Amino acid sequence: MRNHKILLLILLLLPGSQLLFAQQFPLSSHYIFNNYSLDPGFAGIHANGEAFFNYRKDWASINGSPTTIRANGFGMIRPQMYLGGELLNDKTDIFNRFRAKLNYTYSLQLADIQYLNFSVWGSLFQSSINLDAINADPDDPVFKDKSKLNSTNLNAGFSLVYNRNSFTVGFAMPTLFRTKDAYLNEASGNFSFEKEMMFHISDRFALNSDWQLQPFFVWSRTNNMPSVIDLSATVFYIEKYWFSLLYRNSALLAVGVGGELYKGLSMAYTYEIGLGGINSRSGGAHEISIGFRFGEKEEGSGKHIKSKKSNFSGRSGRIYPQPTEFEYRRTK
Repeated sequence: MRNHKILLLILLLLPGSQLLFAQQFPLSSHYIFNNYSLDPGFAGIHANGEAFFNYRKDWASINGSPTTIRANGFGMIRPQMYLGGELLNDKTDIFNRFRAKLNYTYSLQLADIQYLNFSVWGSLFQSSINLDAINADPDDPVFKDKSKLNSTNLNAGFSLVYNRNSFTVGFAMPTLFRTKDAYLNEASGNFSFEKEMMFHISDRFALNSDWQLQPFFVWSRTNNMPSVIDLSATVFYIEKYWFSLLYRNSALLAVGVGGELYKGLSMAYTYEIGLGGINSRSGGAHEISIGFRFGEKEEGSGKHIKSKKSNFSGRSGRIYPQPTEFEYRRTK
């Protein structure tokens, strides 16, 4: 009977671990420099293509604590069109969650330096419980001839991101559909989903010729759960090295450093400190990312974001004639 109670508890916690974490999927602090991991609507704003790998260890001093591995990226398939995706695996003791996401983003030019990015994506989710790690009766029909309990689900999302110079503001529905088992509140072992929404805003300001400051605000909410609020400030030096501070309303402070190692190749590390509750006794969280950007675009406050190649203007991919060409035509 005790084993059945344990199994029931497991199945209740499996749908998104909602009772414990107040969000359906692992949180990250590295969206500060890997914006695409937060919202695929950022595709094309900083570069024509990106690829990032991320490793995160939560509650470092607790055995079996969450470990998350994530890879995401995108590339320009046509001017103003971007295709990308993400692979994520999150493991907590005997629980494992996997997500594969495919994304399409279109960038609409509203004015000379203003863009509206529209992004849509579809996601495949798989959750599993490792039954081999449970001390259960092998003749129990729930466990008989099984080493794992698995379930698969599909969902979708969309986002809108407005961009002007280094200023961005966006709204997203990361999880668009609420699944049937979320309505019925059934502990069937399926990975249930609640609808999510997210709002974010950021900008970058020049302090002087070498230093810049970027504030970043993120608000997210999942149905029937508390809101998650992030407020961060990142200081950039010569646009290549940075130091960040992030506060999350779950009583968490994140301190991060990072920089460009070589021509588009960058690395970042963050340590998260719990300020109260279980977080203060968990040993904190460690997160490290390495990424590469190609076709990178210049950043800055109050100036046009443009490709570093002089014969390109904006993000549309159109080649505009240079003033020297007009001079040539008039004298010909």
